[in-house]
Amino acid sequence: MHYPLWNMPLVGGGMTIGIISIIHVVIAHFAVGAGIFNVLSEIKARRQDDASLLRFVRSNSLFLLYLAFVAGAVTGVGIWFTIGVVAPEATTYLIRLFFWIWAVEWVFFVVELATGYVYYATWDRISPRSHILVGWLYAISAFLSLVMINGILTFMLTPGDWLTSGKLWDAWLNPSFWPSLGMRTISSLALAGIFVAVVASTRRRVFDPSEKGRIVSWGARFLLPLGLMPLFAVWYFSTVPESARNLALGGAVAMTFIFIFGALLSFLVALYAYFGMLRRARDINIETALLLAAIAFLATGSAEFVREGIRKPYVLHSIMYSNGIFAADTTRLDQEGILPNSPWIVPDTVKFQGEAAVGEAVYRAECLRCHEVDGYNAVRPLVHSWNRALIVSALDHLDQIRAFMPPFVGTEAEKQALATYLQTLTGVGWSADTLALPQPAEGLPDSARADSTNEGSEP
Repeated sequence: MHYPLWNMPLVGGGMTIGIISIIHVVIAHFAVGAGIFNVLSEIKARRQDDASLLRFVRSNSLFLLYLAFVAGAVTGVGIWFTIGVVAPEATTYLIRLFFWIWAVEWVFFVVELATGYVYYATWDRISPRSHILVGWLYAISAFLSLVMINGILTFMLTPGDWLTSGKLWDAWLNPSFWPSLGMRTISSLALAGIFVAVVASTRRRVFDPSEKGRIVSWGARFLLPLGLMPLFAVWYFSTVPESARNLALGGAVAMTFIFIFGALLSFLVALYAYFGMLRRARDINIETALLLAAIAFLATGSAEFVREGIRKPYVLHSIMYSNGIFAADTTRLDQEGILPNSPWIVPDTVKFQGEAAVGEAVYRAECLRCHEVDGYNAVRPLVHSWNRALIVSALDHLDQIRAFMPPFVGTEAEKQALATYLQTLTGVGWSADTLALPQPAEGLPDSARADSTNEGSEP
């Protein structure tokens, strides 16, 4: 708790990260798949002297620049900004642990950018062989960038042997590394195939219906690996902790619904790709193509949402809770208190006006990362009509009542203060008697010790 707390009102910091991340993941996966599609399509077009397919690859390489290098760059910067201010503890931990992995990834990323621009700019300016070589350099560097990032993302859920060995390779090549890489590669190829239909549908004056149908049919071949997705999904879930697997498979109703929803959407995309795009080579209009892209976006977003959600109650499994508290620090914080260890939330110069204000500070330190007062995942409707006994009981057993909730961390006085604050949100009428608390002097910083005799004093 050594960083300032930043929050997006109503939406919440976690949801802000999620929205930006899902958009970026779709774009990043497309960037990988499009690189593979473009170079293989160019090879096919030149070998078969297919002028229409070659013209399409040229158009697709420009679309790649706009989507991946412009929108992708903006959302990529957005991810770094939001994770840095919303979850600075986890971000710092990952940067320090994977410093050299990040460095290698950035090398691949720079090569990806450079070769992507060169590939588009050198159409008809260099020999076909050299142009294809540039295309391969882009495709390989983009894929290797995905490989490097994949290990970092999977570590957050399956740190594996690193917890005991402390070796970087055990952290990066963690148990879910390979199945996750397989699923992300399949997703990349599928998105590339789907956007073939989108780009082709916008070029009505360039391609006649038969040419467009043939191009769309070729792009649909890149969705065929979706048939392997269930196998990789089973493999993936066999490697994750049992608690995470249970959340997706019934332990959390919302998580299970989104998981099933995403799987169903992926199945529908694969079904349409095979029967509507590949076998019949339909001349897809722009409306159908965009609808297909939207369904693919929702399917990818659902998968990313589930991947993030099943880490709960951790942001780094077994290492750090979702509120930024290290699991190894809980015993110490139970003795010292959360507020004395949260200097940015509880400055020494602050004097609180009563226990409810102290409780609000505890809420900001432990709860606000995931729960808005009003808005996304709001706490007010959660505690609506609760009495004090129920609130205190819930705080005593948070991680037992909800498996995706971290345990309360802090002193008894801080817990009682948090209960007082939550009671102000219940909408239940309460009197001074219902707020009677043990003396909270122990476990609170000097600046936060304000009993009822101080109410009304100047801050």
